Amino acid sequence: MEAATMSKTLNLLDQLLTNARTYQQLGLTRKALQVLGRIGSFRQLPRQVAEEAHSRLAELHLAEQRYPEARRHLSVALAHRPDDGRLHYQMATALELDEQSDPRRAGEHFRLALQHDPDQPACLSDYGLLALSQGDDEEGIQALRRAVELAPDDAEIVGKLVEGLCQIGQNEEARLTLRAALFRNSKHPGFRKLWNDFRFQELCEAQQAEHRRRRNRLEEAQGPVFLPFVAPPPGDASRPSGRKRIRRDGPSSPAPPHAPYSVHLPDRKHA
Repeated sequence: MEAATMSKTLNLLDQLLTNARTYQQLGLTRKALQVLGRIGSFRQLPRQVAEEAHSRLAELHLAEQRYPEARRHLSVALAHRPDDGRLHYQMATALELDEQSDPRRAGEHFRLALQHDPDQPACLSDYGLLALSQGDDEEGIQALRRAVELAPDDAEIVGKLVEGLCQIGQNEEARLTLRAALFRNSKHPGFRKLWNDFRFQELCEAQQAEHRRRRNRLEEAQGPVFLPFVAPPPGDASRPSGRKRIRRDGPSSPAPPHAPYSVHLPDRKHA
């Protein structure tokens, strides 16, 4: 009797997982969450079912930018599979994208993800940019280059390497990397957009540099001028003398006449 009940339960869980996968693939997030939530209501779940259900719940919450919920489900999934590099990468992403979390924890999970699965181009790219933001240029660029080696025709991966190279001032290497990728994928719109964006940024920086140079030249030309001091020769008129100075003002217009006014005199009597 118990075996039959267990068999029915497993069949129901398999059907629910199948439905959840289908809803998630179709982008029906709400229905997928409802089905996965129903799976989570079971008291005892097989290890594989629990890991997949919580992993999918984490993916859905990540897509909805609900990072604390995603981390909660990832913690459960990692308890079942602590050596899963993909789960560690998702945990690192949920930590990195959350402004309230510590980025150092994200770095720890990135390293664990690459320790268990070193050939993850997306994980390498994200970890490389995080390392650069924390001041570790050497490790960051190394991870970004390794990601491009694994996925040389992925526009997003190449774009992150170019971004990292520009951050540390390696614009020439960024240009060569983009040209090589564009040569291999001349008809790919993603690489064409990367090249156009890169050239536009170069032009903007060149214009800003020229503007700064012109402003500096103008400021130098308008700077203070110091005239040399020359002592006046003896007997110069500028020296004070005993003679009385006579003020010499320029001609000025005369004051206007006063307005006429009448004076009332008392009547005089004549003899």
